Amino acid sequence: MRYTILLAISSIAFLFIGCDQSAFSIEGSVPDAQNLSVYFDKVEPISNTNSVVAKSTASGTGDFSVALEEKPDAGLYRVRIGAKSIFLMVDSTDTKISIDGSLSDISSYNYNITGSPLSEDYASKLKASLTGEMDLNALKGYLLAEANPLVGMMIATQRFGDVTQAPLHEAVSAKMSASYPDLDVTGEYKNYVLAVKRELAKQQSLARVKIGEVAPDIDLPSVDGKEMKLSDLRGQVVLLDFWASWCGPCRRENPNVVRVYDKYQPKGFTVYSVSLDKTKSRWVQAIKKDNLKWDSHVSDLKYWQSQAAATYGVSSIPRTFLLDREGKIAAINPRHNLEEQVKALLSSESLPG
Repeated sequence: MRYTILLAISSIAFLFIGCDQSAFSIEGSVPDAQNLSVYFDKVEPISNTNSVVAKSTASGTGDFSVALEEKPDAGLYRVRIGAKSIFLMVDSTDTKISIDGSLSDISSYNYNITGSPLSEDYASKLKASLTGEMDLNALKGYLLAEANPLVGMMIATQRFGDVTQAPLHEAVSAKMSASYPDLDVTGEYKNYVLAVKRELAKQQSLARVKIGEVAPDIDLPSVDGKEMKLSDLRGQVVLLDFWASWCGPCRRENPNVVRVYDKYQPKGFTVYSVSLDKTKSRWVQAIKKDNLKWDSHVSDLKYWQSQAAATYGVSSIPRTFLLDREGKIAAINPRHNLEEQVKALLSSESLPG
């Protein structure tokens, strides 16, 4: 009889121990979250696609617990309570995270978090930047020199959203690629950085690309891979032509450009064509098919991510810029009177030398 009782007690003890052996858990005490639903979400902050990993309910005193049988993958998560979220940067060493605070203080990062050093770091730095304890220059220096890339990416996107901060995002993105190459958010952040850089170049182009101003230089690979600069054509009247093999209006306009080239090339006119193609073979085939006989064909094969297109603020094609012999922009998009514009520039300027 005594053996049977001991066996029963041992079995009950084993049952309780087994229930407590979760691989990962989050515990919290948020007094003003009484009886609210608590979600543990996987987040992708760039694409804003989030998924629920686990759910719990806070008690009448605001205490809650979320337990997982397996550790979550390293990455970005959040604890969502009502309309408030506490972001977590989880790595492979995190097993038990504790949160203590008030719902009303979450937005100011005025809560305590333990068991996740990256999450602690994230919250403390953002709190310091909001209170003025750490200015933005110091915060930027921290992101560049010390921060874990996950922390750096989250803070950079939240506190440095202006396009002028493109170099910062590019540096943090490089760290993400080195440390977390397999995370979806790494690729998403890389695309975000490309978009930021393109927008920055576009904004800068608004001040640089004006009639009467010297055209920004372009230096891109030609069909044979040799770098060709726009500035190397200085001394000639140049049509800078942004186009692509997949652009129907561009292809329909090409015969007119060829006609003008044939007529005025001996007098000092040429074309510098920048393709927004993605595939070299299609680009080359279109050049041959449309008989684009000038030598200056260049492309980085980056489609709309072309830096040259961004520099000139090109958001649709065809887009052309007519440059005089000094490399200054004389006309923008002279599609309907190209020949007249070229003839006028050539007649008003003497041939070099």
